[in-house]
Amino acid sequence: MPFNPFKLDVAENCLFQYFQSTASCSLTTFGHDPTDVGNMLIRMALVNNAPSTAAVLRSLLALSSLHRSGLQSQVAELKIAALKALGVASNGEIGIMETMQHVAAGMLLCSYEIYQASCTSGQWRSYIIGVKSVIKASSLDIYKRDTDFNALLDWVYYHDVLSRFSITHWQPPVIDRFLVHLDESVDIPSPPMNTNPCIEITHSAQSPFTKILKSLTEVCNLVATKPSHVSSSKDKDADDLKSYLKILTWRIRSIPRLDTITNENPSMATLVELFQLATLIYLNRAFGSILEPATETQQRLERAFSIFSQLSSCERQYPLFILGCEARTDRERCIVLDLISRTEKRDSSRSLFLTKKLIQAIWAQDDLSHDELDYTTKLSAILSCCTILPTFV
Repeated sequence: MPFNPFKLDVAENCLFQYFQSTASCSLTTFGHDPTDVGNMLIRMALVNNAPSTAAVLRSLLALSSLHRSGLQSQVAELKIAALKALGVASNGEIGIMETMQHVAAGMLLCSYEIYQASCTSGQWRSYIIGVKSVIKASSLDIYKRDTDFNALLDWVYYHDVLSRFSITHWQPPVIDRFLVHLDESVDIPSPPMNTNPCIEITHSAQSPFTKILKSLTEVCNLVATKPSHVSSSKDKDADDLKSYLKILTWRIRSIPRLDTITNENPSMATLVELFQLATLIYLNRAFGSILEPATETQQRLERAFSIFSQLSSCERQYPLFILGCEARTDRERCIVLDLISRTEKRDSSRSLFLTKKLIQAIWAQDDLSHDELDYTTKLSAILSCCTILPTFV
């Protein structure tokens, strides 16, 4: 147990060590090892005894308790303590360390909500919005930030981009959204608009991770404003859109795989390839398969299912969902279900219950429909059955 400026009881010490050894592995990051992010959060939770430090510590313990024992009174007490500490910290001077700690605590609470995956709580998106507000209000120069702040911003950016994907397709009736959130002070996503809610992060040397996320943001913006006549119209606007789509497809295909430029962890390289395959499939399907021949799409899917069959787990749910929905044969569907089962058996894994149910709903729709449904309409109809904004981080 490292030096701790707070006096933790025996139970809290156990939770702290459990986070360090196990719960930190469940943090949903992209381009960073979850354990490294967990160690960074531990450092922030031990730096001093300020309110912002207490907020990080209590948020960390709340997630650890939820991960180990599920919902129970201790979890609620730790979450409330974290929120109270954040409230106190917001009234004081906020410098570089305090800003980083606000972001860290907010993302830990966001991770708490995502791990809980409750059908009565959609607060995970509100924490992202709050964290972005803190970053926007800070005077930090993001071009000269340190490694820890870089990892924090990448963590926020990943969640923000994936929330954009969810918002693009989650369109429940307004009255239902009002009733669900009536007693909660959370953000209610508006219908998709031609705006980019993601944090603009500029890297001196952009990584494959940030490039694929930026491309996914562009794809979601296009899908959200997709004209119904794109595949048949002969006017200049449609031609310009098709040209742009082809350029975007080329950019996604051109993102280098990690194993071709560095000796990165092979699992990281595989993850980038899965995101690349999923985004290309998503873009092509969303625009009526006008971007590439069916044979090329089929080759991408065969590659994806080959990767799925070899993986021990797939913690990131966006590629699992997009590619899993493409399974047509019993063999392909068994590959997807087996991968989900292997993933859920890991101690660090979050529940894939919702993602599995959504994939199966898409399969059922494809099996029952005699006509080819519009891809985006089908996704939106299925995702809009969720009572809260689903997450695919």
